[in-house]
Amino acid sequence: MVKIEDVAREAGVSVATVSRVLNDLGGALPETQEKVREAVKRLHYEPNLSARNLRKNESRIILILAPNFSNPYYSNVLSGICDVSRNLGYSTLIYNTYDSNALDEKLVSSLFQKNRADGMITLAVNRDDSWLVKTAGKYPLVQCSEYVEDAAIPHISVDNRLSARESVQHLISLGHKRIGVVTSANRYLSSTNRLRGYLDALEEAGIPKDDSLIAYASADYSFASGKQAARSLLSLPEPPSAIFCVSDILALGVIASAGKMGLQVPWDLSVMGFDDVDYTTMFHPYLTTVAVPCYELGRRSMLLLFDHITQKPGAEEEVYLPHQLIFRETTASIASTEHMK
Repeated sequence: MVKIEDVAREAGVSVATVSRVLNDLGGALPETQEKVREAVKRLHYEPNLSARNLRKNESRIILILAPNFSNPYYSNVLSGICDVSRNLGYSTLIYNTYDSNALDEKLVSSLFQKNRADGMITLAVNRDDSWLVKTAGKYPLVQCSEYVEDAAIPHISVDNRLSARESVQHLISLGHKRIGVVTSANRYLSSTNRLRGYLDALEEAGIPKDDSLIAYASADYSFASGKQAARSLLSLPEPPSAIFCVSDILALGVIASAGKMGLQVPWDLSVMGFDDVDYTTMFHPYLTTVAVPCYELGRRSMLLLFDHITQKPGAEEEVYLPHQLIFRETTASIASTEHMK
């Protein structure tokens, strides 16, 4: 194994000079730097990056706290984070949170105290996670997608309330007045704001809120819980003519349940999802949904974190990326559905 002493001998300089050149510390003439680099190349010397990073008090590792890896939403966000981190010379350590605040806080504190992470990106914090506020005061941190409401922590997301309101307004424009919603029992701010957006649209249209039309699925937006929520809504004495879902996976579960109950989408029931994950166009009918730029969320969150790690002046604190309503095959006007019947 080639050592730094071997490089020094080959280049005809001191070990200290080799160290200065390899760590970009200056103090060496250009021709001396060239000699060292040529010696490194000839001997195939590989510096001890761990030792170098330890001296610089950095690990070149980014910690990512993420929930359900099987959800395509999170896998697309992670792709964006990892692509940028790689280009910036960072490795990523991805930790599945399992929705356990105590474990998350303990892990994060341990890694930062031991200089094993330079910064952190969270993908699924609860809207009231107080431990995150304490952590953000000590270490570089960016919240991606989900964030603690009213906390002074950098975050990047979409405007979930506005996009949900626009989704329900679309259903209302099609003539639907009895509109159900499948939300989640989790404590994510996105779920809360998407429900708020649903209620905003109803209020603006003068449609009274009906608690029986609000169904709660599982915290992880599972397909099975979407089916179950749909069954409860569609079994009402006066079922909805349209259902807005806070995630595409839940919407696909709703469509599956509707089919089992003998209903055709969109002729008997209009369904709208949220996120625009890959599954939405794998099966007919293609899902009408809100497109969230998942990959771009991940990419921008890593760039934002890098700005805070390097203490870039004027680094952004709050970023909202644009969303887009995607009209496909699962929504139709009341008039057209009556005609088909």
